[in-house]
Amino acid sequence: MSMEGIEQNPIVYDLMSEMAFQHKKVDVKAWIDLYSTRRYGKSVPLVQDAWNILYHTVYNCTDGAYDKNRDVIVAFPDVDPSFISTSLESYQNNDKPTLRRSILQQDSGSYERPHIWYSPSEVISALELFIRCGDELSGSNTYRYDLVDLTRQALAKYANELFLKITKSYELKDFNGVALHSRKFVGLVEDLDSLLSCHEGFLLGPWLEDAKQLAMDEEQAKQFEWNARTQITMWYDNTDYEASLLRDYGNKYWSGLLRDYYGPRAAIYFKYLLESLENEHSFRLKDWRREWIKLTNEWQNSRGKFPVGSNGDAVYLSRRLYEKYLKNHSGGVAL
Repeated sequence: MSMEGIEQNPIVYDLMSEMAFQHKKVDVKAWIDLYSTRRYGKSVPLVQDAWNILYHTVYNCTDGAYDKNRDVIVAFPDVDPSFISTSLESYQNNDKPTLRRSILQQDSGSYERPHIWYSPSEVISALELFIRCGDELSGSNTYRYDLVDLTRQALAKYANELFLKITKSYELKDFNGVALHSRKFVGLVEDLDSLLSCHEGFLLGPWLEDAKQLAMDEEQAKQFEWNARTQITMWYDNTDYEASLLRDYGNKYWSGLLRDYYGPRAAIYFKYLLESLENEHSFRLKDWRREWIKLTNEWQNSRGKFPVGSNGDAVYLSRRLYEKYLKNHSGGVAL
């Protein structure tokens, strides 16, 4: 295993670590039932059912694609919206439709399109079960981590759908549609940031503070913080209007990073979409890039501090955001 400090998907690394001590084939379903009991300190049938859904969906990718986390929030498309087309594919499993996928494409082929291999509605069902266990398991730090992470996953896919609606409205020259869905997208990013702040495992602050604590003096601390900020945003080989190819390298869903960087970046793009429609001219891609890169460079050089401790009730916020965005969601189009 080479985890590169990504600190995600603990169940994968727990199972892989245990394999060194196994001498026969593992019954993964039985292992997962036992895993949830060990992880949360008690056996709760509803959360075992939720993990069984995740085992057959999120943790069951067989299409060979190597990079899963290309959601729009953390890997924003650097494309002219005119090059974004949509197509829907219907997948069949046991004669029942289980997945519809929207694909973003661009002519240069340099953009890795969002990728999904499972039914979002099933994962939302798993989230429902997790939330129902909140009163019983809220005292478990690992349960709160998994609840935040699963809610984040479901909302990230919903944000992909919002982005598709924005680009579709732009294609139809629907100014009000672009404005409406853009506001929803930016609002969702802010809500996600609040959710992530509820658990110390999803904070930007510790990343930056750990970097600074390695320094021998203030000048070095400034350099180390710049390094840490640069690694998770855009590596420093950009020009004024050409972004580095090593951008969005970490795809970090961290509180602080969403509110301060990902949200403002999306807002800039949407501003140029609306300007294009209002003034009836083509999308100014070079100007968008210039402003995005300026935002990035300024953020990398900034020294603002971020919390190193959690703040908020993960169970309450997960439930509230589920009610706000996902409860009545059909699970239809998803990126």
